[in-house]
Amino acid sequence: MMSDPVQHIPPEIINFFRENVGEILLVKGPPGSGKTMFSLECMKSLCREKRGITIFPRMDADQLNSEYSWLMDDRADHNLLPFHGNTKMADPNWFKREFEYLNSKGEGKIGFMLFDPINAITEQYENPERKMKEIVSLVQSSNVSAIVVQEKEDTTYLDHLAGGVVRLYFDEREGRRFRALRFEKLRGVEVKNSNYLFTLHSGFFRAFHPWSVDTVRKGDWVPIEDSETHFSTGLEDLDRILGGGFKRGSYNILDVDDNILSSEYLLLLRPVLLNFLHHDQGVIMITPAGEHPESIRNDLGTYIDIERISDKLYFLDYFTATSRKEYIIPMSSTTRREGAQQKGMEVIQRLRGRENKPYLDFVGLDTLEYLIGESLTLRRLLTGVSQSKVTKTLGIGLAKPGLKIGQGIRNMSDVYIRMVKIHSIPCFFGVKPETSLYAILPSERDGFPNLELVPLT
Repeated sequence: MMSDPVQHIPPEIINFFRENVGEILLVKGPPGSGKTMFSLECMKSLCREKRGITIFPRMDADQLNSEYSWLMDDRADHNLLPFHGNTKMADPNWFKREFEYLNSKGEGKIGFMLFDPINAITEQYENPERKMKEIVSLVQSSNVSAIVVQEKEDTTYLDHLAGGVVRLYFDEREGRRFRALRFEKLRGVEVKNSNYLFTLHSGFFRAFHPWSVDTVRKGDWVPIEDSETHFSTGLEDLDRILGGGFKRGSYNILDVDDNILSSEYLLLLRPVLLNFLHHDQGVIMITPAGEHPESIRNDLGTYIDIERISDKLYFLDYFTATSRKEYIIPMSSTTRREGAQQKGMEVIQRLRGRENKPYLDFVGLDTLEYLIGESLTLRRLLTGVSQSKVTKTLGIGLAKPGLKIGQGIRNMSDVYIRMVKIHSIPCFFGVKPETSLYAILPSERDGFPNLELVPLT
């Protein structure tokens, strides 16, 4: 997997133009899908050393300045020369003469051109296909590559002329819309990812490709202060999305899709655990199926001094009858249940101390349902919800696919978050409160395990 999960354009685009000089990339998609912003981002990346020409026949100077002011700013640090509907370049009768004039100037050869949309030039001729072929021939004979935006979504002669075809499209997941692009053709290029998730958040195109915890830049954990009314989630973005974080005395559910790995759901759980422990607040856990207390403990110890948390992090292990580790409380049926439960209560009292400090009660709901069944699990959770509200502590449950208590936990939760994966990118959305989709990425500023959550707008 690639090490940089945030890349403004997919690497296949760069490779396509690197391998194919004088080639055409056709960009298609429905209105509003982001064709122009995608094409401009491509031009910015491609024209770092060579000059680029952008042609917008249907936009005048005011429109272009309003929507893409950076492009019209003479002081901006880019090699793009814009032309619009009230300039000669947008007039097909002047096109060839103007192009040859610009390419002969001593400011460096033109390397790339953008036509957006190409229909606005060719449709003015009786034979649009012939005019398009003339433009392609002119571009290719000058060793200039071009990005061509087409308004029509159906297949045309342009699909056959172009060496690359990219389609931008809308899709949705559980009622939440997102944008993605698909490579339909890229001549001479290995396509590692045929689909990319992207966003137009803040008015810029950003594509995301698969990332791995093992390959991203690491940083120091950056804790966040709790407020008088909320516990921080450990993520500034998630605190903002939830209106301050998790309310004191609340019960919260993270519901993960069936293709979400443990390393991925830990992305959202790890920050709140680290934040609690950093603030000298205890955590008691029933691990999800497939996890072991030692793996969780070792993972957290990577980002916070393990000695510091040794008396703050405890596990109720229902699969263990005995343990030499003080932080693992055996809860197996072969253990005297009353004694184990008593020890669990003693741990909670120790975590709270004389000051009645809050603690985090985390439950892998699949483990609990497997061990004690549906009705007893719901009863156990209802008790936990009541305790959280009375003691003003925090309850979090992890729900996996196939739980029989799914609807019940949704009804009792204060916050209900769904985690899904789209084109290999971990994402989430809020059911309670209702939110749009967000992509989960390592923080560019602070490094992993700090994260940023990017709206898929």
